[in-house]
Amino acid sequence: MNLRLRDVTNDDLPLIGQWLQADHVRSFWGDPGANLRLLSEPPANGNWRAIIEADGRKVGMVLWQHPTREELDAAGLADIPTSVIDIDIMIGELNALGRGVGTSAIRLVAEAALSDPTVPFVMACARLDNLASQRAFAKAGFRKDREFDDVPNGRYVLMVRHRPEVRVA
Repeated sequence: MNLRLRDVTNDDLPLIGQWLQADHVRSFWGDPGANLRLLSEPPANGNWRAIIEADGRKVGMVLWQHPTREELDAAGLADIPTSVIDIDIMIGELNALGRGVGTSAIRLVAEAALSDPTVPFVMACARLDNLASQRAFAKAGFRKDREFDDVPNGRYVLMVRHRPEVRVA
């Protein structure tokens, strides 16, 4: 599979809107209208968004950002530094599910983020019942760190991936 990440443009918003309406996305991402409004705004400094293209087809979107202290504290993750990168992913096309697209995109983002020495680790938060997301992150080298309550959204699993240790001979 040929996988490419490219910047989201305004031309992508109608397709992102369709993905947000799809049952398999909506069940985990929530209100499509509110999400599309947020995604229609330019990303804040320290936030990135990319369309995932697999074999030349737009199949999803990946977002990564430095979480704010307020976001981390509200989720009960006060021990997590704001220098981490938090990754979110959406595979919008049903026929792209279960083909390793998400895992490959997650791996690309994680490796790029971990190449920055100021990023101690990368993280992802998956709803407790979103086993497909948890599997994709695990296959991309993440491990379950803990469960937490993200009020009012419910129970989540915090998954983390650390930079590989460099062994000195």
